[in-house]
Amino acid sequence: MILLLETATLNCSVALATPEGQCVARRDEAGERHQHAERLHVLIDEVLRETDTERSALTAVAVGRGPGSFTGLRIGTSAAKGICAGLGLPLVAPSPLLALRHLGGLTHPDLSGAPERVLPAIDARRMEIFTLDAKGHPTAAVVDRGFAPQLSGGPALLIGDGAEKCAGILADHPADWRFQAAYPSAADLLPEALERLREGRAEDVADFEPFYLKDFIPGTPKDPLGLRTPSA
Repeated sequence: MILLLETATLNCSVALATPEGQCVARRDEAGERHQHAERLHVLIDEVLRETDTERSALTAVAVGRGPGSFTGLRIGTSAAKGICAGLGLPLVAPSPLLALRHLGGLTHPDLSGAPERVLPAIDARRMEIFTLDAKGHPTAAVVDRGFAPQLSGGPALLIGDGAEKCAGILADHPADWRFQAAYPSAADLLPEALERLREGRAEDVADFEPFYLKDFIPGTPKDPLGLRTPSA
């Protein structure tokens, strides 16, 4: 059995699948804040209990490699590496961006044969998103009137937690954009996870690090109750 973990966004997501590619259990929990540290191992235990699966029956672990939230990616990676190290399992690291592209093809069948017209949009704050460039490589892109110049007229989909904020800016874009709010989920990591396992593209468990794409810049903590003493 393959255990899949996806923590790149506010969605804390776990799935369990057979080596043949059948997803047999999944859990997705999203809130207004990151709850991965509190919930990830709880959700792992839930899917194992639901399917009456012992940890010794696991054959591989897949974890979303990023980009996305620094905090979420660190927690997911730590959990995956711990399980793999403890049980001697291979670790594969699919892309949450490709997981969103996979989901977009499922929910918009008319675009399933044109993956280049399904662009993931993981929120990277302000008008910036993590997406895939014209060659399918992860990139951080500012969404403005020059976004996705390779797309001409015809339907196109922006899918992710950063999609809907882009609707107004892309109103005059040549493509006929659709916008779908969604989080990448562990279950949608499965197609790429299976491909990586078949091709032997496992990660080095000891050395693997998430793909952050952008440097971490800490912000000023929010103080919604006005409790922080102003500096002089």
